[in-house]
Amino acid sequence: MKGGLAAMILAARAIRDAGAPLRGRLGLVFVPDEETGGAGGSAALARAGLLGEDGIGMLSPEPTGGIAWNACRGAISLRVTVKGTSAHVGLSHTGVNAFTHMLDVASALRDLAAEVGERRTAYAVEPDAARDSILLLGGQAESGANFNVVPDRCTFTVDRRINPEEDLAEERGRLLDLLERLRAEGHDIDVDILQEEPAAGVSAETALGRALAAAVAEVEGTDLRFELCPGLLEIRFYASLGVPAYCYGPGRLEVSHGPDEHVAVDALARCAEVYAVAALGVIGAT
Repeated sequence: MKGGLAAMILAARAIRDAGAPLRGRLGLVFVPDEETGGAGGSAALARAGLLGEDGIGMLSPEPTGGIAWNACRGAISLRVTVKGTSAHVGLSHTGVNAFTHMLDVASALRDLAAEVGERRTAYAVEPDAARDSILLLGGQAESGANFNVVPDRCTFTVDRRINPEEDLAEERGRLLDLLERLRAEGHDIDVDILQEEPAAGVSAETALGRALAAAVAEVEGTDLRFELCPGLLEIRFYASLGVPAYCYGPGRLEVSHGPDEHVAVDALARCAEVYAVAALGVIGAT
């Protein structure tokens, strides 16, 4: 992202230094917490009415590896704690095994996961299996105090990633209603909501989408593919305000957050040119 932000700064400076006449404003917005939900960055700016004000398009320099993301999944993430009563294994008849209760809870959620997995997004994404909507069980899980003690609690996570065609409130309600039904069946359950974020999607056929595709064709000599990103993106904040938003940036997603994270210098230069050409394609005076 630092490389992508540098490319955007270079593009803005090039437009300014060239004295290109503009019929609009080009703004740079740098926020500190995209990786942790955006509460203090884009979300705070949106609450203050400062995000995307009068905006006609937004680009984010995610490392998209030569494609553009015009959509992203939303997320509803839960920590589910199933409670019981501890006892020594020899007196297990006096306890309530939270782990075995958890198996019933997880089984019901697994049935929901199978139903969820039948839904597929219409947005382009590779490979084809990535079109499926997602409910992941047990990304984190823990239970009990020792091998010879009836566990008094078992905790596991539920990570529901919704496609742009799905409704956040509806899917949240579906999860919580299921857990409430399980409570009524005798399972003692606590639920903590870790995150709630909507999905987002925008057509590639907007002024900015077409300008970005034309800029990539001019600079890279390739046709630009628009795809769904498998994770959350800052574009969701802009999409909720009616501002078409896309991600396109230097670098490759597969090396992000790893020991070999890097961006080639020539990729930065070409990306800066793409940004400048795309911006002029939207707000350049003719």
